[in-house]
Amino acid sequence: MIRYDEFSELVTRKTKTARKFFPAMAFFAGFTWDSVTMGRMVKTTDLAILLCYYLGAVIVLMLQTRDLKAKWHKWLTLLLQFLFGGLFSALVVFYFKSASAGLGTLFVLGLGVILVANEFLVRKYEQEALSWTIFTLCGVMFLNFLIPHLVHSIHKIWFYLSCFLSLAIVYGIRRFAPAERRHLNLPRGKKLYFRTNLKQMTYPTCVVVLLIILNEQQIIPPVPLVLKKNYICVNLEKKSAFYQCQEEKQPFYRHFGIGEHTIHFKPEEKIYNLASVYAPNHVRVELEQRWSLLDPSKQKWILRATVPTPMTGGRKNGWRIYSYINKMVEPGTWRVETALRDGAILARKKFILQEDDGKIIQQTSVTVE
Repeated sequence: MIRYDEFSELVTRKTKTARKFFPAMAFFAGFTWDSVTMGRMVKTTDLAILLCYYLGAVIVLMLQTRDLKAKWHKWLTLLLQFLFGGLFSALVVFYFKSASAGLGTLFVLGLGVILVANEFLVRKYEQEALSWTIFTLCGVMFLNFLIPHLVHSIHKIWFYLSCFLSLAIVYGIRRFAPAERRHLNLPRGKKLYFRTNLKQMTYPTCVVVLLIILNEQQIIPPVPLVLKKNYICVNLEKKSAFYQCQEEKQPFYRHFGIGEHTIHFKPEEKIYNLASVYAPNHVRVELEQRWSLLDPSKQKWILRATVPTPMTGGRKNGWRIYSYINKMVEPGTWRVETALRDGAILARKKFILQEDDGKIIQQTSVTVE
């Protein structure tokens, strides 16, 4: 009969390789759980779930700075990976909803890959530094969702406030970390202590600076706006409770991002961009749709029209906005962007306009409720 200690040693030896992937499994478990339980529209309950993830990560990071037994650090690491997975899935599901946000999505997913790879490093210093870096990123993104919901306003100042608060929380957590101290003598016998390992905070600080740069370059979309639908179509009509238009049917491979979106037009025909955008209750947003034509000789976009499309948040299916071009329609490569007025881009549609050659054009009816 196999004794318990022999059985335990056997299990440990057989699962040695599998245990290396436990952090990755925990990360993707959090990602999958969040993706299943949350939908496209940001709700109060969703924000509450994210707040639990965020506060949970705060507690775990605080505990990891203390002198705990090795086995507790292992379980705390798994829990932290699950919480980070939940936060990152929310960023993917809620944060980057527009086509123009591809670079931001790749940025977040890239950090997630680095986070999982970090668990295979043996240097504890690098693990802690990277964990705080990921936590800083999550904090900025989450607070940039939460604050506009609370203040009913979308303004770039809230993004900077999110950056400051996230970094301040990280510095606060570090105050619980055991570290050597140095001090300066002050008047009346007082001493000013400061930590010698603040260089570990370089990485979170660099992340905040990078996010500010990305925001200024309009790479990060204007959250908490969420693009629900976006069509290029013709024959737009307003029905009793919805808008309806005709969209030219595209080849099946266009669903996989292969090839160009092509539209055939007739003389004097209006080309519409119909979209629906969700925003929190009582938030009024000044949006605009920018129509641009590509100059093939210079490979440069030329702005042809800018149409203001103000909206008010709170509608469950999103605020319906549209604009069109008519007299300026001409063959070529076009682009229409839905964006904050003079600000960040929420959605982008690129398509090719070709003159009607008399062939039968298959169209499908689309509706925006």
